[in-house]
Amino acid sequence: MVSPRTFLFLFFSLCVCYGVDLAHKDCGSTGEVIKVFSEDCADPVCKAKKGHSYQIQMEFKPAGQVTTLKALLYGVISGIPIPFPLPQPDGCVACGNVCPISAATDSTYSAALKVESAYPAIKIVSRWILQDQDSVKVICIEIPVVIIS
Repeated sequence: MVSPRTFLFLFFSLCVCYGVDLAHKDCGSTGEVIKVFSEDCADPVCKAKKGHSYQIQMEFKPAGQVTTLKALLYGVISGIPIPFPLPQPDGCVACGNVCPISAATDSTYSAALKVESAYPAIKIVSRWILQDQDSVKVICIEIPVVIIS
């Protein structure tokens, strides 16, 4: 029999190791989004503190063969998408996979971003897009984020 203290320790250890599933909605993916999570967020709607870095991971399966993968990020404020530069726009590199990626192959995209101190404290939607060699949206998801001081 496992003691309550041991159970709680194991439960919270698993939560820390696997991160939090982030709230998200699809915005036109052709592939299957399996899971979107972050080890750096405590809640499904991430509260991103200025001056800190956050890593996001997306598990997905492309619908077709992917030979190249371009990563794009937009901050959507009042319905207006504003492009944000990614430190690694090559999605194949960010996946840790060597393209090509075969259809229906489990893949994980990973990116880390710093929330700059100059950013305003605001609720935004971050739109993540992974485009293939034909500019088809393999993945398109929108994740709500709250930037805090």
